[in-house]
Amino acid sequence: MVREITLALISTLHPIGRAPGIALLASLVLAGASHAEPDLDRFAQHALKDFTATNEIVQKNPAVLDTIGRNFAQGYRIRQSVIWYKEPSKLRVDAKAGFLSVRYVINGNRKSTQVPGLHINKARDITGRPGEAQGMLDSGLITRAFLTNSVASRYVGQRPLDGRSVPVFEFWYTADKLSRHHLLWVDPDKKIVLRHDVDDRHGHPWMRYMLKQPIQVSGIWVPTRLEVYAADGRLAATTRCSGVKINSGLGEGLFRM
Repeated sequence: MVREITLALISTLHPIGRAPGIALLASLVLAGASHAEPDLDRFAQHALKDFTATNEIVQKNPAVLDTIGRNFAQGYRIRQSVIWYKEPSKLRVDAKAGFLSVRYVINGNRKSTQVPGLHINKARDITGRPGEAQGMLDSGLITRAFLTNSVASRYVGQRPLDGRSVPVFEFWYTADKLSRHHLLWVDPDKKIVLRHDVDDRHGHPWMRYMLKQPIQVSGIWVPTRLEVYAADGRLAATTRCSGVKINSGLGEGLFRM
């Protein structure tokens, strides 16, 4: 838009003696436009309306998971889960923990944990804690809801990853005064997250996700392998994603609390 407006203003100048100036100014405008820093929104999957998949933990190292955090390690006690996501900010995860079924639901600013076999249904308000409003980022996708969920981001630059240079962004949650800072390595063509680094509350490296083996479903690329590493570089766990469905028309009832 800046390029078009500037060129339009140039065309209104007096015709006498303007040609050299026009050529110089136009070249500067075009050069500036070509070097404009990318925005994270450019790599969001705006066409994604809903998502379904099965996640299975295929490898884990409990000792390494514990170095990341006991609460984090607890999440890897569940071997397989089915996830449903619907824009904006609706997530449901169904999993088995021993003989019990566990259901985890996020709908806007409400979050609930349900254990039907024990008649447990605990819901709470997560307003002001946007980091708890999990969405598609763990699956390697950036959605419109994520970008509007009190997220601030900045372009860090191009960095090497697996033999090529890719754009890297830093982001944090503005509504959370103690928000961790994150770094995202993004595939500019497939619009997926390739690597996701998370700092601890003191700004030190805490953990790293590597997202691999993407497949294309309904025109959208989705990573099917997620590796989690501790800060010291040791592999903590590997998750495989299968049965991916995109924009299948999920109903609102799936996310009822």
